[in-house]
Amino acid sequence: MTVIKLAFNAVNARLLDPPEKVADVVSDLLSYLVQGAEQSFAFNQGTWDGKSSFYEYKTHSFPAGFAFMVHKELMRLGYKVQLFRKPHAEPLGPENPIVDAFGNDDPRYTHQPDSLKRVEKFGRGIIQVATGGGKSKIAKMIMMRYRRPTLFLTTRKVLLYQMKKQLDDLGLNTGVIGDGNEKMVKGVNLGMVQTLVEALEEPNLQKEILAVTKSHHRSKKKNADISKEEVRRLAQERFDEKTKKRNRYLKFLELIDVVIGEEAHEAGGNSYYEILKHCKNATIRVALTATPFMRDSAEDNMRLMAAFGSVLIRITEEQLIESGVLAKPIFKYVTSDPHPKLFRSSPWQRAYQFGYIENGFMHKDIVRDALMAKRYGLPILTLIQRMDHGEILFKKFKHVGLRVVFLRGENKQDEREAALAQLELGEIDAIIGSTIVDVGVDVPGIGLVQLAGGGKAEVALRQRIGRGLRAKKNMPNYAFIADYSCSNNIALADHTNSRRNVVKSTPGFRENILPANQDFPWHIFAAQRKAA
Repeated sequence: MTVIKLAFNAVNARLLDPPEKVADVVSDLLSYLVQGAEQSFAFNQGTWDGKSSFYEYKTHSFPAGFAFMVHKELMRLGYKVQLFRKPHAEPLGPENPIVDAFGNDDPRYTHQPDSLKRVEKFGRGIIQVATGGGKSKIAKMIMMRYRRPTLFLTTRKVLLYQMKKQLDDLGLNTGVIGDGNEKMVKGVNLGMVQTLVEALEEPNLQKEILAVTKSHHRSKKKNADISKEEVRRLAQERFDEKTKKRNRYLKFLELIDVVIGEEAHEAGGNSYYEILKHCKNATIRVALTATPFMRDSAEDNMRLMAAFGSVLIRITEEQLIESGVLAKPIFKYVTSDPHPKLFRSSPWQRAYQFGYIENGFMHKDIVRDALMAKRYGLPILTLIQRMDHGEILFKKFKHVGLRVVFLRGENKQDEREAALAQLELGEIDAIIGSTIVDVGVDVPGIGLVQLAGGGKAEVALRQRIGRGLRAKKNMPNYAFIADYSCSNNIALADHTNSRRNVVKSTPGFRENILPANQDFPWHIFAAQRKAA
């Protein structure tokens, strides 16, 4: 039996003197179709198959996130594989970290301590937990278990500050990197992906010279002369300052032992990959996401694995619904009458304007369901994509007597939390919200989610459905999900079919789609109606 030697650290992996056949196998395993390859001359001439690979033949190296996948494939092919690596960081905190008032003994949530055990065993990987499964709690458990220098990464300020508040309540030492802050600590550092990527970009003196020149020409003093020497001096200052900052961040990242990426699917392209390749001592690296590998680019999807590793555990919507962690969703698809100016061939922008924003028939359907939900005492979350659409619905809700708050992008976190608290307490009937409520919203009482903004992105759809699936308190554990559309336009019908196909392909969702023209079983909440 041929013995293959595989060595790897936190960042890189390498095959030691592999046979050519093995190198080819690994190169194929780590290959992907380059986006846009079909438009290249070489592809069309048949001299290139359009593929690239993360495997480097010259050094026989590849990102360490693929190490376990390569190991598994070589074993499957009958090779004996010897692994050479340093042990990953040992945990320094309690074996069963308690991070909230609920503890870790609820049998419905065994996936949370199970996820931690997988991290301890393998050191790195992706924790795929459906929306509502408690990814933030898993992150906190990892932090408390390891008690080592940690970097928590996110692309959203709302998640950054939510996590900071929770960690401060736990008494952890926290730093913030992003949103104008740069405080690095030995405890848990909460970082914005965008900030770190910008800081780690290698400075380029020629770019700085160009930037200074452009800045001068755009300034009010653009007619004033500026010498080449002055341009170069100013550019050098900028270059030196960026170099200092980059070196400061590189030194900081080398001190990190644990990296956790929240909603990791949101970081596009090289973002996480570029950050984590500088975390040379971070042997514990975990991505938390409900929807990995759903980007359009195969390379982007593989870079997520390259940075973090393979999937450690997968917790589906169906599992969470069956265990009672999530409410049972019931889906109703509402096909509204079309606006007189909406035609079958109307282009997308016009179709959206008249199919959703200015469609009085759809507004009437949305208001009707909202009023019915109020009658049964169900809190309402109405999700839109365009602000002008939200303004129209806000006025219509107010007109029929619904107590409603419209959350916009400019609303601060405390304003958002206050509105959500009002909804849960019954002080208001509904919240109309844009994409700012797609993540980080936890209101267990939401009874009706209205998908009033169309679209076809699967990740966003799953997040929006998830807003209503938190387990209910003091009421039947169900959630009504209403999806509104117009079917007489080709583009809108295509988007509606995409959304419906996501639901139809998801166990736990597809069993609960109502037949056409059938209303929600409002009687489920009869007791709520009496109370209301």
